[in-house]
Amino acid sequence: MNMRAKSSSNKPKESRSFFSRINLWFPWLKIVFAIFLISVIILDLLNFTISKTANLNDSFPTTPMSKHVKATERTLKGKKLVALTFDDGPSSNTTPQLLDILTKKNTVATFFVLGAMAKKQPEIIKRAKSEGHQIASHTMYHQNLTGISQEAAEADINESRSVFKSITGYSPTLTRPPYGIFNETIGRLSKTPLILWSVDPEDWKYRDIDMIVSIIMKQVHDGAIILMHDIYPTSVTTVPIIIDKLRDEGYEFVTISEMAENRGINLYPGGSYYKF
Repeated sequence: MNMRAKSSSNKPKESRSFFSRINLWFPWLKIVFAIFLISVIILDLLNFTISKTANLNDSFPTTPMSKHVKATERTLKGKKLVALTFDDGPSSNTTPQLLDILTKKNTVATFFVLGAMAKKQPEIIKRAKSEGHQIASHTMYHQNLTGISQEAAEADINESRSVFKSITGYSPTLTRPPYGIFNETIGRLSKTPLILWSVDPEDWKYRDIDMIVSIIMKQVHDGAIILMHDIYPTSVTTVPIIIDKLRDEGYEFVTISEMAENRGINLYPGGSYYKF
């Protein structure tokens, strides 16, 4: 009787010892499991961020700089920056002459081209691109996009994007809305930053070299975006004069993207930029 009692009394002790060991390790198991879950979440977030960054880089490729040296490789310390921009081209009569001048002066510019004009003169666009200038969109037909239906505005932008890509190999990374008129809808439809200007000599209006030079020299400032048109002979003739005068005052010429990069400004789709 005593032996049976002793034997049966030992079993609960062994059982209690086993569960005691489990209870002792259970808090550590919970900690290890929690660390594992946190690690999985962090890895997923990192993969998402890397993927998203890669997609953005694919959407906004860097404009190639072949014959001209990139601004980041030029000596910009202590210099004021200015961006020459040209709208409404290309023109078979005047744009090649302008490109010759820019090459001779070792100056880069940004061309906001019309899809309808680029379609007629693709070789000029390819030349400008190969010579290191930035090519951007001025839409397809130079319509006031806020004065037409959303569907018509979207069709204009998309057609221009298609023409642009067929010539350059990539979609436009910058857009200048015609007449500088835009709203939130146009910004969203463009899918690019909107680039305006801070210096306007109204070269389309005056067609006078002295007047154009005078207005630019009065309005120019560090970080300025100068608006001109490469379809007027007087504007093209003015360009070498402007380049020389601004260089004498310590300015360095850069493209829009170079200017933004140099000033540490991120260009966001739909955002509007007048100067840097």
